[in-house]
Amino acid sequence: MHLYFPRPFAHARFALLFYLCCSSDSRLLARAAGDDTIIHEDHNHHRLLNLLNNHDTFQGAAVEANDYEPNFAGFDRAIMGRAPEAATTLGNNAPKPADIDQGDIQYWIFPQATLQGPSGQADSPLPLPLPSTATNPSRLETDLMLLAPTQSPTVGSRTVWLTISTCDQPTSTTTGDAFAPSPLEIYVSLSRNNQRPDNGRSDHVIAVEGGYGNITLSNITDDIYIGVRAPESEGFRGAYNYELAASIDSPYATFFNGSANPWNTSITAWDTDPNSSLLGTGNITNAFLRSSDFTAWMAMRPPFSVYIHSQTDPAILGLQKSVCGLKNHAQIKDSNIQDSDKVMVTIGGQPKQLFYIKDLNSSSSYNAIMTLERSNKGIVGGGGAVWNMTSFTTKSDNNCQIIHSLPFCTNVAYAVPSNFTTNSTTLALAYDAYANKTYQNFSKSLQQIPCDTTPSAQYSLARNCDDCAEAYKTWLCAVTIPRCADFSSPSKLTHLQPRNIAQNFINGTEPKGALFSKENKTTNQSRNRWIDDTIKPGPYKEVLPFCVSDGEVGLEL
Repeated sequence: MHLYFPRPFAHARFALLFYLCCSSDSRLLARAAGDDTIIHEDHNHHRLLNLLNNHDTFQGAAVEANDYEPNFAGFDRAIMGRAPEAATTLGNNAPKPADIDQGDIQYWIFPQATLQGPSGQADSPLPLPLPSTATNPSRLETDLMLLAPTQSPTVGSRTVWLTISTCDQPTSTTTGDAFAPSPLEIYVSLSRNNQRPDNGRSDHVIAVEGGYGNITLSNITDDIYIGVRAPESEGFRGAYNYELAASIDSPYATFFNGSANPWNTSITAWDTDPNSSLLGTGNITNAFLRSSDFTAWMAMRPPFSVYIHSQTDPAILGLQKSVCGLKNHAQIKDSNIQDSDKVMVTIGGQPKQLFYIKDLNSSSSYNAIMTLERSNKGIVGGGGAVWNMTSFTTKSDNNCQIIHSLPFCTNVAYAVPSNFTTNSTTLALAYDAYANKTYQNFSKSLQQIPCDTTPSAQYSLARNCDDCAEAYKTWLCAVTIPRCADFSSPSKLTHLQPRNIAQNFINGTEPKGALFSKENKTTNQSRNRWIDDTIKPGPYKEVLPFCVSDGEVGLEL
């Protein structure tokens, strides 16, 4: 922006003379008379003299606005006005974090040169290419396909994706308030006649919810102007911090709403114990076992991250859909979870990612939020993806403990009867070894069957001996390693069977109630006595296994 001094320069002389004559400050008249004794008190004095004495040089010349700001003695700053801040330029897939105080507005521009520039660098942590032509992609796979670049370089109009992620926000001045401050307001203008879009003066408004907002602009040929306003929220102090991004390739940051995809595109709580939780994704892919896609997923480093936050703490309200907001404010961050507690598994026959979350409080409710993050922010989709949150509540009794990743019983990933005198790894190996030992008798019997005989001599052409062995192992592991629930769980839950009430609780107290008679053989011991004699968990309730299809046994997760 430039300021121009018009011709004739007599206008400037007249303005200065009018200003000096109308001023009540005698010092100004002294200056006009040539008195330079107080020249250093007004830093504009020498500029005015230069303009008057050398006006021929300045006629029609341009002076940069940043080089000079009118600040005359006797005139209040509010009267003179303040030049608006210059807009900050956005690059393609190159967000610039910014702080903004409540009540302020900041301006951004995505220039035409970048709009017509080259596409961004694509660098996905996922096996590529994703099977976008698959006839039966998993629900999670369908979401992941949306993260791939979708626009080829073109000349002329292009599609632009704008996204905003709130990383920090003002905090409540009242303890215990479960409210978030008002979200940032984003205004978009597509006209050079409106380079300062604001409330009531914009072509588009981006709704920000949970710390995330986005808009897709089609057929764009020129500069895009953006205004970011921080509203004033009563009862909150502090500033906002946000990442605004523009991309000609695909959304820089993404939020997947569970209401649009309700079939477990996110993680679910598989089970809990008093101090931990086991979370897992849905099927990452529906690819067949031993296919190239299946193998690629199982061979890779677990790609997803998870954040855990207590439902009683409002700190992430207004930030729960933003990767940077979760990184800054979630109580349990993904970076604090050990790599050994984030593993790829094939429970149910398809690749899934499992999360084992420790150091939780008993009888407490939490929210879990899954994300997909990138290590390099300057790439397509570098802002990451967030899925809708899920919730879970930890158990209250101290005789159920989570185990997972067993060498033999690979489908076991839930809480089992325990007395918490050993760690979960040792407990898992003890259960697994007992089940494996029990399986050996069946394995020897199966070897007597001519599994490799001709088709006409086989018992079934639909299933072979491998299918039989796998189905038996699944059933054996389910009944040998029972899934455990709190003994205090409501009695109306008919899928829970009281077990081992002949033993006292771990704290030495005795179970009471006519319903739990020690004379009832169904309830006075576990399904197998090895648990009571070796693990000694005390009374608990077993989650009864259920039959699914083809003789298989499953556990509802």
